[in-house]
Amino acid sequence: MIEPTTAPRLSGSYLVLETTNKCSLACVHCSVSELGHPHHQKNGFLDPRLIQELFDDLERIGAFFDTLILFWLGEPLIHPNFDAIYQGALKANEKAQVFGKIELHTNATHLTESVFEIALNSASVPQVWHFSLDAATQSTYTRIKGMDRFALVEQNIARFVEAKAASGKRWPRLVFQFILSSANAHEAVAFGRRWVRVCERVGLPVRLAAQHVPPGDDAVVFFRQLDCPTPEIQAAENAVFRKTIAQMGLTLNVEERSTTQVSAENLRACSGFWKSPVVGWNGDVTVCTRDNRFENKVGNLKDASFSEIWWSAQQAERRARVAVGDYSGLELCKTCFIPKSANYTDLLPEEIVSHGSWVAPCK
Repeated sequence: MIEPTTAPRLSGSYLVLETTNKCSLACVHCSVSELGHPHHQKNGFLDPRLIQELFDDLERIGAFFDTLILFWLGEPLIHPNFDAIYQGALKANEKAQVFGKIELHTNATHLTESVFEIALNSASVPQVWHFSLDAATQSTYTRIKGMDRFALVEQNIARFVEAKAASGKRWPRLVFQFILSSANAHEAVAFGRRWVRVCERVGLPVRLAAQHVPPGDDAVVFFRQLDCPTPEIQAAENAVFRKTIAQMGLTLNVEERSTTQVSAENLRACSGFWKSPVVGWNGDVTVCTRDNRFENKVGNLKDASFSEIWWSAQQAERRARVAVGDYSGLELCKTCFIPKSANYTDLLPEEIVSHGSWVAPCK
């Protein structure tokens, strides 16, 4: 096997940057709402200098991720340097294409006019903004989000939709997200109608979709599956998801991943070790978004460059073990059922082979 000369490029790869772990809400499905969770014992912001160094490093080694996700366990728009971070991501892609698209998830509590100016653009790199809403009424919103910001959020997003239509700018693509669960399934239809009307009123093309956001530039009202803490809860929520989506006449593309049977046994190579590096607000790097306690931490950007961490000899050894289903020393992974989730990104055997044991060159 011939090793690649530049960083391997894998389909479905995504780099997650947690600009902050601070949040203006406390959603019941997020660790922010868990009292005593170690990731939220201390709050802070990812140093913009570390982010720029990361972008420069990716350019240096010829790296490419399908998606840059500016979000994890906090509200990204709270970061005091959000505008510079976002502009930096756009400039990094103008200089050398290191991302196939830029994706941001926001609860819209801080979606202000000044943010509109940053967001609305016609840059060469595709951009997608997910508005995390999950409810069609104030009472359900408050129960799921932990606080009542319903009227504010709806108003902010409606104004943003109007601003996008008036600007004529191509980006960002708008996604109105509804994480469907037993807590809000009864509002799914109303949620879809609400945001379809908002888009149609200003002439923006829009459609409904479930499980995955389809390709295109049009707005999407998106119904996503809930990832749960245990196989038993996951099985119950899968049934709710399937039933509701079927009643709405929408299609699931990967049927087997939302079945009513969920096994808590991981016997396959997990794509996280190849495709989904996650950088926490303090610079810690891990291998997937489920690892919010950093049990599988592989390094920190304050101590080494991203490429030295993600494509190190140590990581190559770990990937070799995971490739054959050996999760020794990785307790979090042994009983993980997320690879069976509809939200999971596949890893093909040939992708493991093409990636090989590539190690980043020294600076």
